[in-house]
Amino acid sequence: MAAELQVSKSILAKLLAAENITVSHQATKTAYFDLKSRTLVCPVWKDMDGDLYDLLMGHEVGHALYTNFYDWKKAYEDKENMSVLNVVEDFRIEKKIKYKYPGLKNVFVRAYNGLFSNNFFKTDGEDLNEYNFIDRINLHHKVGASLNIQFNDKEREILKDLDTIQTFDDAVRMQRVIVEYMKDHQDDEEMDEMSLPDNIEAMTMEMSTEEL
Repeated sequence: MAAELQVSKSILAKLLAAENITVSHQATKTAYFDLKSRTLVCPVWKDMDGDLYDLLMGHEVGHALYTNFYDWKKAYEDKENMSVLNVVEDFRIEKKIKYKYPGLKNVFVRAYNGLFSNNFFKTDGEDLNEYNFIDRINLHHKVGASLNIQFNDKEREILKDLDTIQTFDDAVRMQRVIVEYMKDHQDDEEMDEMSLPDNIEAMTMEMSTEEL
């Protein structure tokens, strides 16, 4: 049954991407899309249901459709903050893929809430309002308003602007706004060490820079 599901979801990913992308199931901790080789890698997790498959496939197909390899390469070479940019780009491509395929909206809600309930993000017992701004954005976007994550007036302005982005250039611009805000609200040592924790990174850092 698992093998049949893998085959059917692989076909679905190719159809959604409108491209004969390579789909590979591997023992990885997360799904990712290799922009250069056009390969979607899906993890083999225990008890993966249809919603979770569709979330992972839909998200990565979003990168296949809307994240350009050379744009991403240029951002890396320009020394943009790739951790922050990746969260912003996730926001952009998920918004676009759900607009293109409206049936994915409820799937994403159910699957992300399921991951959160199963402590995928390692947030049990944590005060989410103590997380830094980009991590709060990430959880708010993926899991939703039910988390009741708090944002101050300036942060809400940034979130409102974030909701308007359309292009990759917009994503780069918003990344810079967020980084500047965080620099103003964190000390230098925190900014130097800033990177997404593994639990958050697992759903965001799909695009390796090793081959850029």
